[in-house]
Amino acid sequence: MSSINPYYTFKYSQPSEYRFSHDSVFLARRVFELCQKENIQSWRVLDLCAGCGIIGLDFIFHFQNEMGIFPASCDFIEVQKTYESHFLENVEQLKKEKNKIKSEMRFLNANYDDLQNAEFKKKYNLILCNPPYFFSHQGTLSPSQFKNRCRFFIDSDFKQLFLGIATSLAPLGEAFLVLRDLKKNGFDVLSEVQALLPDFLQLESLSEIRGNHFIKIYFK
Repeated sequence: MSSINPYYTFKYSQPSEYRFSHDSVFLARRVFELCQKENIQSWRVLDLCAGCGIIGLDFIFHFQNEMGIFPASCDFIEVQKTYESHFLENVEQLKKEKNKIKSEMRFLNANYDDLQNAEFKKKYNLILCNPPYFFSHQGTLSPSQFKNRCRFFIDSDFKQLFLGIATSLAPLGEAFLVLRDLKKNGFDVLSEVQALLPDFLQLESLSEIRGNHFIKIYFK
């Protein structure tokens, strides 16, 4: 896949210290293309590891722009509160671009561990996630803790991410993620994910996004 984004939405506010990659905008577009025939107006969507909200906001933009509809709500879970002001600015910008959007959009300063709490159980029809790609022992950490938390599993771990997804996914819901291929690091990410999922969920590798795994998790 090209690194050039052919589906520009609008200019996002984001921290100067860490810029989002095109993996996020491509993920939002690919999931829109897979779901565009669905009636999403009652859906509750989650952008997990949301940063400043790129994936969820682009997903909403594409649906309103091309289908004239939008989900009932979209939660944005992000552990680093630094992102909240950028998220709020981006929501306002989205509403200016597409003033018919009435989705409830919330920034939740939380981590994927929190998805195992009762309030999130079986809540989301759709989960979108571009998580950290690396484990802390698989690279050189930056002097910036902010950058490290964007790139590495630091606040929690890989297992908790998928337990949280399994707990919060509504019946017949789907989750879409971008995952780095870590075979060079001795870690078969797809096999590890499938081993972590409960028996009622299945992993499907759909294709690649810029050399990374693009996967779907769904009910068997």
